Amino acid sequence: MKLATVDVAALHGPTESASYSKSAGELYSALSQIGFAVIVNHGVDQKTIDDIRKAVATVFATPREILMRDMVVKGNYRGFVPLGYFTPNSGKGNADQYEAWKLHNETAADDPICAACSLYGPNKWPRIDADIRTPVMNYWRALTRVSEILIVALCSKLEINPETILASMTNPLTNMTLLNYPPMPPQDDTWGIHPHKDFNLLTLLAHDPIGGLEVRDRSENWINADCPPEGMVLNVGDMLELWSGGRLVSTPHRVLNRSGKARQSFPFFSKPRFDVVVEPLLEPIAGFNRLPLHVGTSAADIWYSNWPDTASTDPTQDLGNYGAN
Repeated sequence: MKLATVDVAALHGPTESASYSKSAGELYSALSQIGFAVIVNHGVDQKTIDDIRKAVATVFATPREILMRDMVVKGNYRGFVPLGYFTPNSGKGNADQYEAWKLHNETAADDPICAACSLYGPNKWPRIDADIRTPVMNYWRALTRVSEILIVALCSKLEINPETILASMTNPLTNMTLLNYPPMPPQDDTWGIHPHKDFNLLTLLAHDPIGGLEVRDRSENWINADCPPEGMVLNVGDMLELWSGGRLVSTPHRVLNRSGKARQSFPFFSKPRFDVVVEPLLEPIAGFNRLPLHVGTSAADIWYSNWPDTASTDPTQDLGNYGAN
């Protein structure tokens, strides 16, 4: 089994066209069956992708003593995450074998929203001569546009007003992680990232030449998330599953780096504003019964519970175990 590939070129055009409806329908079908799809003709310039890929490589070529000057701390989830530093949010299982640089929606320290929610603020950037910020922010802006286009398309098939969701995306808690997975022994219990579901709205991941991302299908088999060089992997997070009343599916996935090479990626996680309460916008499908989710509360809980001495206490989270060690 392979992930469906959806050409989304038409989604950049008139919403009334037959090609738009066809593309939106194919996207909806994939995301309602397995929660993942590969999108092509997404509209992000290849140079923008190449530039951030080079920036990520530069970050992880930096001596670790420099990166560790700006480590993440509880309450400020920005900066460097050393190898094996975080554990599954359930409080069970071994540490994930990745290192990362965490970035969140860039917000000036004197912006009033910082007083309303401590999750906002300026990012930390590596203390190196290379310009990391420019390629990251160029990519961030490009993916913000793509995610908005995808939201409008999915709303057209859900038959809900897209402005209901788009209005919640002002001052969002969107975040991005620059990731490095060192080569690991080819064992099934050595996770790059443990099996988990994303709790955000949509996740976008540019083509990864190394591979290792796997998705659990409805039969609980793990399949490779193969993606062509020009494509992006798209998946549904818990927030969109909840908004859709269970029609769009948030699916467990994991990373196993069996390549013998370092794997680097840079997933983009779109999220609404901190004070938004996510609950079904449609009558939930049979068997779907999830509590409303307060974005800021849930975001703080899931980021805080990454630390090995802390487990999630938020009843709205659906963290599961999904076969993690």
